[in-house]
Amino acid sequence: MIRFGSAIAAAALLAACGGHGVVPQQNVVPSNGASGDVSFDGLSPDAKTSPCDVKGMYYFHGNCVAFNMNINSNTVVTLGKYKQYAGLKIVTTLSPFSNPPKVKTVPAVMGDATGKKDDITGTVKRKAFPLYVPGKQGCVNTQNKPEICPGRATFVYAELINKSSYTLKPKNTPSFYITDQNGFPGKNLCFPAILTSKGWAPNETLGGKPSGNTLRIGSTKNPGELIFPANGQFIVVGVCQ
Repeated sequence: MIRFGSAIAAAALLAACGGHGVVPQQNVVPSNGASGDVSFDGLSPDAKTSPCDVKGMYYFHGNCVAFNMNINSNTVVTLGKYKQYAGLKIVTTLSPFSNPPKVKTVPAVMGDATGKKDDITGTVKRKAFPLYVPGKQGCVNTQNKPEICPGRATFVYAELINKSSYTLKPKNTPSFYITDQNGFPGKNLCFPAILTSKGWAPNETLGGKPSGNTLRIGSTKNPGELIFPANGQFIVVGVCQ
C-alpha cells in the first residue's frame, strides 16, 4: 500500500505513485493542531517553534504549516502563502476520506524543502535522509526492483504528517498548484516520486508540463492504495526531465 506514513505532503506531488510503505510509522503524540495557516521560516534559529520538528522524523527546514485536516470535506493547504521558501509556493487540495472516524478534523502538518544546504535533517532508524539523485541508483520500479532514478533534476521535497491516531483513506489523490519563482529544471514533464521502505518510487504518468513558473497536478480517484497512517510522515519529491 502507498502510505502517508513517511510527507509535501506532497507530494505528488503526494499522489498515488507505485510502490509500498514509506518511512516507518512513528510514535507521535497527537495534538489539536492549528486552524488555518501557520507559516514558519524553517531556518529560524529557534527550531522548536516549527511543527515540522518532530522527534523521530526527518525535519524539513522550509515552510511548515500546522493545520486541521477536514474529514468530510476538502482541505486546502498553502505552503509559502506569506513567505516563500526558495521561491516555492505549493497549494494542495486534500479530499474527504472514505473511512471517516467520528470526528470533524484531525491535526496534521505539511512542510517543504529543496534538499540543498542541509535543509532536511534528522535521522530515522539511524539513517540520514536519502536524497533522490537522477541518473543514479536509489529508485525502485512497480515490482519494488532496484532501478536507476529517472529525470534531470529535483526541485522540491514535501511532507505530510498525520498526527492523529486514525489511519485514513482519502477518496481522491491530492491535487497541486505549484509556483516556482526560480523556474522548473525541465520544460516537458515534472513528476512525483515517493519515498518507500525500499527506495524512491517515481511515477512519470502522474506528472504535468510546466507553464512558465507554474505547474498543475490534477486529482484522480484513489485506487484504494493511498492511505494516511496514524502518526506517520509521508515524503515525496518533485522531479523534472
